[in-house]
Amino acid sequence: MKVFRFLTCPIQVNTYLAFDETGKGFIVDPGGYSEALTQKAREENVSVEYIILTHGHGDHIGGVEEFKQTFPEAKVVAYEDEKEMLQNAEINASKEICRKPVTIEADIYVHDGQTMTIGETEFTFIHTPGHTKGGMCILTDGYVFSGDTLFRASIGRTDFYGGSFDELKRSIHEKLYTLPGNTVVLPGHMSETTIEFEKEHNPFV
Repeated sequence: MKVFRFLTCPIQVNTYLAFDETGKGFIVDPGGYSEALTQKAREENVSVEYIILTHGHGDHIGGVEEFKQTFPEAKVVAYEDEKEMLQNAEINASKEICRKPVTIEADIYVHDGQTMTIGETEFTFIHTPGHTKGGMCILTDGYVFSGDTLFRASIGRTDFYGGSFDELKRSIHEKLYTLPGNTVVLPGHMSETTIEFEKEHNPFV
């Protein structure tokens, strides 16, 4: 699988374009629209099948509408417990971050452990509450897209609506630290890391 990172949204969210050799792929966490991502998808002849949201904060959903216009066949995927956050601009902080209210209705709501296939690549959704109630990570092909659950030597904030420090620690210990150490972590902010590095160096967990 090939993965490309693009910085979007006023607060620099990592938005990812991922695809395999079949040319079918997906976008993760479009905090804002990226013409560079669109150009890359076209250069690589990528068929964007899904727009996957690790959680519903405004800095991770602000570009959904424009990307849906660009890739009208793409279906929006989110965790089932994140529906409230996605549909309520008062609690998803989109007014403050995107300077406009943003609400999303996902096409597909998934549950913990559910798998999907894009092209020839299978991926698994992992419920990791703590940053938000319905936060999730996406595990596929040696990578885990961790959203705002786990950063390089850091973790997501837990002082927002639906956040819980204890839940976030439990999610990381029980859902992420059990993955192979060489699993590459692709977070919602900051640079990539690995599970092994975080188990040895992350001061929060």
